[in-house]
Amino acid sequence: MLSISSDIDRRYQLSGKEFFSEYVKKSQPVIISGVIQTWDAFTKWSLLYFQSLAPDLKIYAKHFRNGKIEIENFTFQEYADILNINEQGEQEIRPPYCHDLPLLSLIPEIVKDIQPFVLEYLPKWYSYKWWRYCQFFIGASRSLTPLHFDCLLTNNLFFQISGRKQFTLFLREDAQYCYRYNWRWFKIDPEKPDLAQYPLYQNAKPIQVIVNPGDILYMPPGTLHHVRSWDKSISFNIDWHTQHSVLQGLAAITKGMPLKNVYYNFLLALGLIVKVPPQVIFRFYKTYLNYVS
Repeated sequence: MLSISSDIDRRYQLSGKEFFSEYVKKSQPVIISGVIQTWDAFTKWSLLYFQSLAPDLKIYAKHFRNGKIEIENFTFQEYADILNINEQGEQEIRPPYCHDLPLLSLIPEIVKDIQPFVLEYLPKWYSYKWWRYCQFFIGASRSLTPLHFDCLLTNNLFFQISGRKQFTLFLREDAQYCYRYNWRWFKIDPEKPDLAQYPLYQNAKPIQVIVNPGDILYMPPGTLHHVRSWDKSISFNIDWHTQHSVLQGLAAITKGMPLKNVYYNFLLALGLIVKVPPQVIFRFYKTYLNYVS
């Protein structure tokens, strides 16, 4: 039987200096609490709130089926209706998942609900209109993202606003045991692994953690993660590079990274290393926020 650990630091009110020295530089995941609970988002954000602001806003949601991603388009009102119906009964078919949506750019007025933002957890280059780099996850209980890593090999700060999520994490060195396909996806289902079909998986070291409302989960570049929602939930993340990680991202072209991903990493390298201003880079980078990979 493969053992699953919960061996991850949980830190309360971690300073930006400690965060970078103890976790980013050492490529170690961490859960941070006690930092964002004062945000208005914790009392205001809900599907009903977003509906009231933009009921006709065009959004998309995803189905993850048999190793493929299928996209459906909705208005916010239509998507809210689907989730409300799902929560009223035990539906056999999992509803689509609003996954990687740049909602802060689509409804800029909600940026004020997540202040003061933790800019000390980001390189200074990202400070200018930081919210443009954020992507949202809104879904029903049982929403599921299969095992993958972030496609640009970025650092990932994941903010849980409502509901709980279960993350199964693997450090990047365990990718060799999880049967990768299509650059960033993996055949292993860590909730029910088939060791007969995938015998190398027995060498992996899964880490399972629960991310609660008010928690920030940090995942270093290349961290594999499988995510299940325990409740109807609202979350968002921000993917970001350091000078070190963006160079690693560029070097990943030799390991199969798609050219489009290399292009986005090249843009970020121009910003972080050459110091091209973010307002210049973002004009070309913004298509990444709707990039399905």
